[in-house]
Amino acid sequence: MFRSITSRVLVRPTVTVNAFKLQPQINGRLLSYTSILAQTQSASAIPQESEIPPMDAYEAKIYKILQDEFNPRNLQVKDVSGGCGSMFAILVESEKFKGIPMIKQHRLVNAVLKDEIAQWHGLQLRTKA
Repeated sequence: MFRSITSRVLVRPTVTVNAFKLQPQINGRLLSYTSILAQTQSASAIPQESEIPPMDAYEAKIYKILQDEFNPRNLQVKDVSGGCGSMFAILVESEKFKGIPMIKQHRLVNAVLKDEIAQWHGLQLRTKA
């Protein structure tokens, strides 16, 4: 007498989170730099300090470094490590990247942030011209 043994495979759904789609909320409304620019009179207008979504001090430092170097029309800096500052998701959209291959765009950003990146565990970087 043999008993039938059946095996069960537990399949867990995988959830992928794109850090660039995580946006700060103000009064329950999602807010991104793109939506700020869409609300202004002209797309070339730069958001005022009061319109920039809240960031912690280290995110603001990284934001300022990138803002000063690339003068981007869209810039997002997000600590995706849970607040410990060891991993960041960064999106830089700048005219300075026009005609430059993506790998060289990333190298430019890495060169600007090399001192900061040395302290991090990881970086999710997206660049656009």
